[in-house]
Amino acid sequence: MTVERFVRKRLMQYCFYINIPRRGSDLPVQTMPKGHPNASSLANGEVTFFSIDTDLIQAAGYNFNVGGLNQLPQQLPASMKLQITEVVASEIVNHRLEPVLTAIQQFKSASDQLKRVAQTPLEMIDTSFEALNAAQCAAEMYRQQVLDYATRCRGAVLPIGGPDQAAELFNRYFAEAAPFAKRKEKKTEFPDAMSLLLLERYAKEYRTRGIIASKDAGWTAFAEASDYLFAVESIEELAALFAATTEHAQALKAKVLEAVRNEGSSLRVLLNEALEEHAAQSQWDAEDVYSGSHRIETEVSEINVTSYTIDENSINVWQLEDDPSTWSVEIEVAISVKVGVSVEFFVWDSIDREELSLGFDSYNVEEVISVAAYLSCTGVRLDNDPQTWHFETDISPASYSITGFEAEPDFSDWDE
Repeated sequence: MTVERFVRKRLMQYCFYINIPRRGSDLPVQTMPKGHPNASSLANGEVTFFSIDTDLIQAAGYNFNVGGLNQLPQQLPASMKLQITEVVASEIVNHRLEPVLTAIQQFKSASDQLKRVAQTPLEMIDTSFEALNAAQCAAEMYRQQVLDYATRCRGAVLPIGGPDQAAELFNRYFAEAAPFAKRKEKKTEFPDAMSLLLLERYAKEYRTRGIIASKDAGWTAFAEASDYLFAVESIEELAALFAATTEHAQALKAKVLEAVRNEGSSLRVLLNEALEEHAAQSQWDAEDVYSGSHRIETEVSEINVTSYTIDENSINVWQLEDDPSTWSVEIEVAISVKVGVSVEFFVWDSIDREELSLGFDSYNVEEVISVAAYLSCTGVRLDNDPQTWHFETDISPASYSITGFEAEPDFSDWDE
């Protein structure tokens, strides 16, 4: 054995034992069992990165600074880095631009209509609006938010690969291999396929493994066939893999649970206020309400939390690595909400050839929603009462739909 080969061998062994990510797919990775990574593979640094699909970020309302996405950087250890693909970053920007582009078109249409109807000179306003370049400004802002979040998670955006990546992409397409499904609409899965190939290539290149989070069955199927990627279906499931399970953590959970059970505790009062605020600030629609006899328009008029139930078995805790007295706590809550729905009924007047409003009716609907509530706990000492700890709540606003029902006008209650 030459000196060069000896040194190279010893260097490789050294990198293996201290787990330094290094390039070189010629260094084979031992096949891992499918499913979730086990505790040892997480603890010894075999898994060093994670990635999130567009669907989960969209489901979180693109709220990087509130709720589950906001908590993730501190719930995961410093060794876990977010590798978000350029495909996902571009999809996020494009999805968020849709209402912006609609608003721009509406602005231009309104300007054109005003010029026609009122013959108002709006050229200066039109020129100023064009100079604003609202679409580009919004796109740059949305992309910067993605980059900032990746930085918070100690990671980066993975660029799209070269010709070799394209060749593998088309090979999978024609072979109907995951994430491509055996159906005609396979073209829509090209972005997913590119994202997954980028992530697997990254894992091979740095001789490591990663966890991908997506509800897409194609992502899960790809991970099941990969020796480098594990798959989870939600942000909460990803974070739960790293939840603390020590005796200290169990004692903390018991303390928190005792405090939220106590109607008079400051934590219970804080949680009540946070849940009521969440219900009020979330978006509600009543699009599934229908009428068999009239055209209707609906509007959610009032939201009231009537009660809630805590899933005591769902509590997870994470200790911040740089501060042993600070913890993140997740609590799953089922909230009963009374929703007021205002329905306006319309009828077509065939004589005057116009639509007339018959008036409004109000309905109260009971809905149950599931919410992940996060608590940031500082100044934690198990030998002290939780009343002495400092708590902050973090619940992301969401979108909810009223369960559909048939609404019909009750003429007996209307004024003549």
